Amino acid sequence: MIGEFSIMDWITLGGILTAVAGVLGGAAALWNIIRDNEALSKDHESLSNKISKIHDSLSKRLSKSHDSLSKELSKEHQSIKEDTKYISDEMKYEKMARESLYKNSSRAKEILETMDMMKEVILQNAQLNAEVSELKVKNQELSQARKEATDSKELLSAINRFERKLASVEADREYEEGEEIRFTLRKIAEELSVLTS
Repeated sequence: MIGEFSIMDWITLGGILTAVAGVLGGAAALWNIIRDNEALSKDHESLSNKISKIHDSLSKRLSKSHDSLSKELSKEHQSIKEDTKYISDEMKYEKMARESLYKNSSRAKEILETMDMMKEVILQNAQLNAEVSELKVKNQELSQARKEATDSKELLSAINRFERKLASVEADREYEEGEEIRFTLRKIAEELSVLTS
């Protein structure tokens, strides 16, 4: 016995004080975890908004690009129809002109060879124009892909920064929610890496 209290009283009092200290320590740790979760939640929400904005932007651009290409293809289709009719009419006209030329001229063969050579030059010119149009479309596609890759790289950088913040918080504490967030971030980062490649 020590003073008015027995050893059992002192042990019980010590146990109570230890339990109170444990509860206070646990409450402080819980408070820190809640604060860290709120910060991570804000970062996650910000990242989700960025991803949503980029997705919307890409969708709008793809839609506009699709509409533009569809209109362009429609015009090309109409142009090809008109060109085909024109070529058909010209071939009929040329056949009649050749027959008439053979009937009326002794130099018909020489004249027709010159005409054939000129026609070949015109066809090569048309082919070059078609190649130029195709190259313009490819250039536009490459420019758009380069812009998308730049946007994806910026987003990937933001994800990496967020993941580093999460890792620093997890270094202090261990809990499953952080692992779930890290897994989701890795999955997004892998998808973006595929897009930027």
